[in-house]
Amino acid sequence: MSAKIPKVDAPNETTSLTSRRVEGAAAATDAMAVEEEETTQIPPEIDSELLFDLQMVLDGFTQCKKDDGQLYLDGYLRAYSEINKFFQILGNVFNFVAQDVQKKITILQCYRKGGAGDYYYSIQSMIEYERENNLLTSKDQQSGARTLLRLHRALEFITGFLSELHKAPDENGLGSVTSEVYSRTLAKFHGWVVAKTVGAVLLMMPTKHTIIERVTGGIEAVRAHNEALMPKVIEVMTSVYNLTQKLYEDYEILDLP
Repeated sequence: MSAKIPKVDAPNETTSLTSRRVEGAAAATDAMAVEEEETTQIPPEIDSELLFDLQMVLDGFTQCKKDDGQLYLDGYLRAYSEINKFFQILGNVFNFVAQDVQKKITILQCYRKGGAGDYYYSIQSMIEYERENNLLTSKDQQSGARTLLRLHRALEFITGFLSELHKAPDENGLGSVTSEVYSRTLAKFHGWVVAKTVGAVLLMMPTKHTIIERVTGGIEAVRAHNEALMPKVIEVMTSVYNLTQKLYEDYEILDLP
């Protein structure tokens, strides 16, 4: 179900963002065209219709982070949408993440496709547009920058969880370590009651073997493919997180209400 987001009127053509909007939108299109050619193909023995595809996560975050310094929103949202499939597969333990993440992805997709969508081609252009139009702290609608900040905070938790999952032995339960990752990441932004509740729920995480079976459908080739990709995925996720963190620090908007 799509969130109904009020359209934001584009500013007058004299705004300082106009030239950057045109150049940025063109750059985003060109970057995507190049990236489609460079995408690593899934081995033929792996079903491309699998619900969760770690390659899409890698490609999305790679497409987000370009040499021009821009962080492209389309790639970010594609990668995040695929990650959310992973949490949906895990079921009740991660419902608190999956439902909230999907709402925020939908909000940003609506902005990207809306009347002011050309201003939302990158995280930088989104922040500048909303700042120049006094939308960052608007009470009439959730700003894109605020919405992405919540996804950004969750990305630190997700990256930590995937890192622990990757290095854990198959027979290990992941409850304690996942709860610990939560306590040093997302819990900082939750109230005491919510943090205690979520931390307790995460203690019910199953073993790595059970998680991998659910995500791969028990197909060994899929598991081998994902394990080979995981270090690259964790690396690019960490890089995107750090760049976004620095960006929000520079704009002094890490505490958007």
